[in-house]
Amino acid sequence: DIHLLSLRNTEWIKKNRNTLHCTTKTYSITKLKNPLTLIEYISIFNYIRQTNPVIVMTFFPLSNILGVFLSRLAKVKVILSTRRDYGLWLNRWSIPLLRFVNRYVTRIIANSASVKELTCREEKCDPSKVDVIYNGIHLNNQVPSRSDCTGLKEKYAIPPNRLVLGTVAGLRPMKRHTTIIRAAKLVVDSREDVSFLIVGDGILRSDLEALASELGITKHLIFAGSQENVLPFIALFDIAVNASANEGLSNAIMECMALGKPCIAADAGGNPELIKNEVNGYTFELDNHRELARKILDLLDDKEKQRLFASESKKRIQGMSLDKMLDKYDQLFTTLINNP
Repeated sequence: DIHLLSLRNTEWIKKNRNTLHCTTKTYSITKLKNPLTLIEYISIFNYIRQTNPVIVMTFFPLSNILGVFLSRLAKVKVILSTRRDYGLWLNRWSIPLLRFVNRYVTRIIANSASVKELTCREEKCDPSKVDVIYNGIHLNNQVPSRSDCTGLKEKYAIPPNRLVLGTVAGLRPMKRHTTIIRAAKLVVDSREDVSFLIVGDGILRSDLEALASELGITKHLIFAGSQENVLPFIALFDIAVNASANEGLSNAIMECMALGKPCIAADAGGNPELIKNEVNGYTFELDNHRELARKILDLLDDKEKQRLFASESKKRIQGMSLDKMLDKYDQLFTTLINNP
């Protein structure tokens, strides 16, 4: 019997609430220090106490503090807390609070070894209390057809003979699109037969479009916006690029690997656990657009290396299916239920 408690209502919950097959409760909490949310805290506490869950698992920063604390007050025996990014939300107020509530956590689950190391260092956690369970993805998704890819090229006015370098990420500071755009300028200066396709949307779109215009590469840079299904876009990529600074473990990189795309990723967060430099892709120094450009040009010129990276990535990703991730959670839940 599963209960989903969300600190705020979202468009996704509104759209999918009736198909989630679980009890769903939503609240209106955004900041711990807002006294107007006290009634919401009490409501969550009462709900947890009344339902008396066997396990509470918290996701995302505010829940990892508030959810753990309220579950402890409600005397829940097994409390799991998760860490899913590389320290994006750690700051001078969250770190002391996390250190305080972590004493009440049964286990902490990190989605990469890098995130575990960061959690133990910054939050002063005993490493034996932190498990790593990698993200899982569907590996049985059908690869979009060549005609689908051709249709996308036509839709976004990409010349048929152009090679496509692509990235999938929300247009937010942590994703470091400026690094990709500045690298794109250097690549385009060296060869004209490339287009950069940016899939995703966000608060930085106008700034990024302005940067592309300033650099004079608007004819080689396409903003595709947010897409419900990114797989046809990934299938169009000749090379996938990820410049993000704070990924715990990037689902976007994993999807590119599963579709056999050679990848170049920033050496940051959990990225190196997916992309091993010179083995199944390239990594580059975070924010170093010149190094990124050099590695893009090197990979564009080496078809054999592209095939090798794609093949090795597909092998690597086979061990990271959604079913395997769920099995690991199931094993952990069973162990903790039997030995709280």
